[in-house]
Amino acid sequence: MISASVVAIISLVICAPRPGTRVGLQKSRLFDTVRIRAGPPRIKPADALDVAADIDLFSACLDAGLSSRDACAVVANVAATPHRQVWSHVAALLSIGVSAPQAFALMGEIDGLSELAQLAAVSHRSGSALSDGCKNIATTLRSSAGDKRTAAAERAGVFIALPLALCFLPAFMILGLAPVVLGLGTNLIKF
Repeated sequence: MISASVVAIISLVICAPRPGTRVGLQKSRLFDTVRIRAGPPRIKPADALDVAADIDLFSACLDAGLSSRDACAVVANVAATPHRQVWSHVAALLSIGVSAPQAFALMGEIDGLSELAQLAAVSHRSGSALSDGCKNIATTLRSSAGDKRTAAAERAGVFIALPLALCFLPAFMILGLAPVVLGLGTNLIKF
């Protein structure tokens, strides 16, 4: 006699859809539809040090004599993964003749790059040096990242001390101080 569980396992193996079959394609279409309805994917924030490195590269390209469009294209090739597409879109907009403030406005919603977008708008209006401002932005991003990491390291020290407070101190009270207090209490009661 074959048990019901063996029959169920055999039927699952025989009836399971193979990869690339029509059922598998319908599932992928279903997930694509869900993803389209959910809206565009959110850009994952990059590390502030990665953004600072991207802005430093952009500044170095400008110092080397490249145009903003070419500098954006260079940075798009090596930028941090979350922002690579933004840099390439800005380079594409600049290459078709869109003004710098409008092209860099794509970066307005991204931490670290929003300052670059504001700087590009001001630089376009006033003619100030874009490279020097980029260096200042990168320096600020690095110092804020250092501050955040220092604060995280200080918080780690507090969290490391929690097991001491929760485990070792009560054990010390029970095993070390309780016998002494009980011994003194019994000596006081005898008198």
